[in-house]
Amino acid sequence: MNRHRVLFVALVLASVSVAPALRAQGTPVLGIADARAREAVEREIARAADRGLPTRSLIAKAQEGVTKRAAGERIRAAVASQARRLEQARDLLAPSPSEAELVAGADALAVGVPAPMLRQIRAAYPAGQSVAMPLDVLTELIARGVPATHALEQITDLMKRGASSAQIAGIGASVQSDIAAGLTPDAALEVRARGVMSLLPSPAAASALAPSGRRP
Repeated sequence: MNRHRVLFVALVLASVSVAPALRAQGTPVLGIADARAREAVEREIARAADRGLPTRSLIAKAQEGVTKRAAGERIRAAVASQARRLEQARDLLAPSPSEAELVAGADALAVGVPAPMLRQIRAAYPAGQSVAMPLDVLTELIARGVPATHALEQITDLMKRGASSAQIAGIGASVQSDIAAGLTPDAALEVRARGVMSLLPSPAAASALAPSGRRP
């Protein structure tokens, strides 16, 4: 049996009984009342596992639907869509994205982040450095109303200048607070990014200090 199929998940609904046969097979058992819909969702997860995709986010997506009492077919469609986004993110973040990066990439695509931006984020960091956090911030900024091109420009500039993960992550939270205080999303990002930039080395110095393997 494919080891990716051996999935252990907590039941969302305590009243849902677990079929012994499914336990024995290691198939993910989900709290979907309709047996046909549940089996359809389980097949989607199994297919994703066969393609080498991380399944935890798919199980979480299914459980989210259960919690919201969504129809079984709607849950299946949501799981299938998430699997497609994970696969797309894997291609965009090649050559060897981590599970965290794949999930961050899929979440970015889900809120409408243009696919080429994932490649641009990946190119701004060395190949071995995770882009999960910058992708999360990009997604948050765009969801808050910052124009996608402006959000990408500011984040990639910060990455290339050597901003730390904490500095980039802090921008997302700060922009959220500024928007709540009345600033437009675009202006809030401009102000916060400029503040971080003032603390960073010059572009020439950042280039000289960049780890070997940084992509142009």
